[in-house]
Amino acid sequence: MHSLIYELKDILRWLDRFVGHFPIYIYLVDAENTISWFNRYMAEMLPNIYVGQQLRCPNALLPCAEDCDDCKLYSPLDNRKDPRKKQISITGSNGEEIFLEFFNLPVFHKDGSILGALRIGMDVTEYEKLERKLREKEKLFSAIINTSTDAVIFLDNEDRIKSWNKGAEDIFGYREEEIIGEPLQRLVPDDLISLGELNYLRSELASQGLIKKYETQRLHKSGRSIYVDISATRIYDEAGEPIGTSESIKDIDSRKALEFELLRTILELSKLNELNEILHRTRDEREILRIILIAITAGEGLRFNRAFIMMVDEDTRTLKGHLAIGPSDQEEANRIWSELNQDYHYLKDIIQIYQIDLEGADRKVNEIVTQIEVPLDQEDHILIQSLNRKRVFQVKNGQPLGPGEFEFGVHDTDLFDLLKNDTFVIAPVYSKTEPLGVIITDNCINKREISTEDIEGLKLFASQASSAIENARLYRHLEHRIQEVQEAYRQLEENQEKLVRAERLAAIGEMSAKVAHEIRNPLVSIGGFARLIERKIAEDSEIKQYAGVISEQVANLENILNNILNVANPPQPERRLVNINQILEQVLAVMEPAVVKRRISLVKSLAAQDIFIVGDKKMLYQALLNLVKNGIEALDSRLDNREMRIITRVEGGQIEIQIADNGPGIETSLLGKIFQTFFTTKSSGTGLGLPIVNQIVEAHDGRIDVKTEANRETVFSLSFPAAPEEMVNQTASDDVKKETHPAHG
Repeated sequence: MHSLIYELKDILRWLDRFVGHFPIYIYLVDAENTISWFNRYMAEMLPNIYVGQQLRCPNALLPCAEDCDDCKLYSPLDNRKDPRKKQISITGSNGEEIFLEFFNLPVFHKDGSILGALRIGMDVTEYEKLERKLREKEKLFSAIINTSTDAVIFLDNEDRIKSWNKGAEDIFGYREEEIIGEPLQRLVPDDLISLGELNYLRSELASQGLIKKYETQRLHKSGRSIYVDISATRIYDEAGEPIGTSESIKDIDSRKALEFELLRTILELSKLNELNEILHRTRDEREILRIILIAITAGEGLRFNRAFIMMVDEDTRTLKGHLAIGPSDQEEANRIWSELNQDYHYLKDIIQIYQIDLEGADRKVNEIVTQIEVPLDQEDHILIQSLNRKRVFQVKNGQPLGPGEFEFGVHDTDLFDLLKNDTFVIAPVYSKTEPLGVIITDNCINKREISTEDIEGLKLFASQASSAIENARLYRHLEHRIQEVQEAYRQLEENQEKLVRAERLAAIGEMSAKVAHEIRNPLVSIGGFARLIERKIAEDSEIKQYAGVISEQVANLENILNNILNVANPPQPERRLVNINQILEQVLAVMEPAVVKRRISLVKSLAAQDIFIVGDKKMLYQALLNLVKNGIEALDSRLDNREMRIITRVEGGQIEIQIADNGPGIETSLLGKIFQTFFTTKSSGTGLGLPIVNQIVEAHDGRIDVKTEANRETVFSLSFPAAPEEMVNQTASDDVKKETHPAHG
């Protein structure tokens, strides 16, 4: 071995004393590629390595299982073939794969021949593993990009396309070779470029570094617009300088179509809900039809130009034109709806403000609709078919769309001539039990094509009209039934009350008859003797005064007995013409001393003309006298400012009388009892006055009401049917005849 090699080995041994614990592989080979020395760390890590081992293969420290091509071609050292840097893999003592990277340092003779080589190696296992993972991730990332359905593209700093995956090809239609190197503007619609979208995106990327889920439009190769969702990231090099932009582009065209459809559906449902709320606020059928027609033609509704509604007439057994709405020409249409839409932006506002003008803007269409009348038995007529089959028919250019032959005749003409249009839609209106009518709509003014969405909207609106009309009719029927039940219940209560009163009066009658029989005979005797004593005794005798008191009290007792008998067996009133004002004047004349004595302020407001009812003058006099007397007595509790008010008037064929006082009033809890027999709050009362008044009023087909307010006012209101005018006139005529031809005696 050459002395230079020995010297090198000595140096290495000396060096190994200091760096032997470092994880460095160092070994020395001679010109025949035979190991002549290796360091301690290498000995520890590779115990199978030994001095004198010839390395036949440059790719491994250990022998190959089989000779590879390099083994066959290469054995001795050759600086021309031996690389300066080499990475090899070996199996460690624990069986794990170790990657070593060696630097090859050749040892030369003075003449330039190679004497051997010093090889220094580092363990790069962790680095190699990381590189492998990175390569695997790169492969995976590349696979993901190439198989992604989203477009993944890379743009340079000038927004030129530098990469283009399969997803981009599928979305935009361009092959990679067609688009690489092209500017991004090729994919952007002109209107978005003019709006400065690209400048906006560049500024966002410059300031934020990324853009997330930016929805916009891009162009397909065919020229059509595509809705896309863009996420972009700015890419920088190791020095932090931008080198381009990575964009991930998702095709959301289908999603946007669904969104637009959903939005349209929500809008239609919103209109329908608004219409439903408006319709169910009314129970008037004609108002429902007005609302439906406006909703069909309004700009915030279905936007049809005209709408006609025909309803079933059960009396004539025909389908008859009922109501219509619509302008007569384009100018009028523009004026009406521009005025409405300028100030009113909701359907409910338009419906509230717009009234169908039968003498103005809507006159012509209503002249048309009134001419439409088709017999219900004309089953081949298209209107009757729609009505009976509950089916929507679309007629275009005079032909129904769909199978079937139909009649269009109306009297001596047909629908086309009446409507001055051969393109329209017919929708039925029906309840759960019967057909109600049909709606005809068209766009004869602006000629806008009737779309499927228009027809579906019309179906929904017609359905709402059907429901609202049915509800209105059911409500009217129910209201009528409720009124019938209430009337029956009222009559039942009245009959029950009459029955109770009859039973009570029967008991009172039986009792009063016995009382009258037992008391009247002694009273007659007492009264007779008292009057006899009055006649026999001198005028100045004290006994004569006592006899007068006895006579007076006997008369009172007889009056009470008569009242009791009248309550039990009320007399039937005589039916004669009675002047109410005249009776009241008589009552007030009788009660005037009591009014003056109590210092009562009496306000009398009687009707200017004589007012008459048919009844019994004596009974009415008694009733009014009782009420006036009660009012006067009620004022006894007031010390001053005593007031009474007597009013009569004629109101709607009724004679009304009010007797009011400002006494203490009647307790609310007692109002229901004041007309009960024998009920009284007076210490000296009999409880017969008001029951007799009520009895007399009812006997004259009248009504009595009481309103009271504590310490302020009590008002008794009586109401009687006014006497027939012909009876009053006849009586007046008879009176004139009597004055002209007095009777001879």
